Amino acid sequence: MKMKNTFAAVLLLLTFSVLAQTPERWDLPLDPRDWKLVAEKREGRLTERVYVAPGESEYFWNEKIVVGHQRLAFSTDDYMTGFLEYVDGNCRPYKMKPLEQSEAEVFVQWDGDCRITGPQFEYRRVLVAKDGVHVFAFAAKTNRLSEAKRQAWLEILRSARLK
Repeated sequence: MKMKNTFAAVLLLLTFSVLAQTPERWDLPLDPRDWKLVAEKREGRLTERVYVAPGESEYFWNEKIVVGHQRLAFSTDDYMTGFLEYVDGNCRPYKMKPLEQSEAEVFVQWDGDCRITGPQFEYRRVLVAKDGVHVFAFAAKTNRLSEAKRQAWLEILRSARLK
């Protein structure tokens, strides 16, 4: 019996290890900086990974990338409802503008004064696939965002595809 429990525990640990090392599904041409994973948030069916530029952290950043996946989600509304509630509760005042919208995809830009991180600008793309809803976002502190950088990231997010 002890052997079975030990085997089950090892199998469970290996499963969590594999989940933590799951490769990203987005195929995108990032800039050459060595982006660093600083947070992985798992809440219910949603998993989000937060990457920042070298020398920055989860709460002290100038630029960040968020990559997410919501299992058992079948529409962009499944994800966007919770996201809009988060922004409304944490980043007031804010402005949101849809750039593209269809049944299978939503692409928005928004900026607001967020409670923890201060004024920020973000592009967020949400795409429905067979395995759920996938999210890719780029955010920058408003005072650190040039028009050239904003346009470059707009193109990166527009050209990103799921693998």
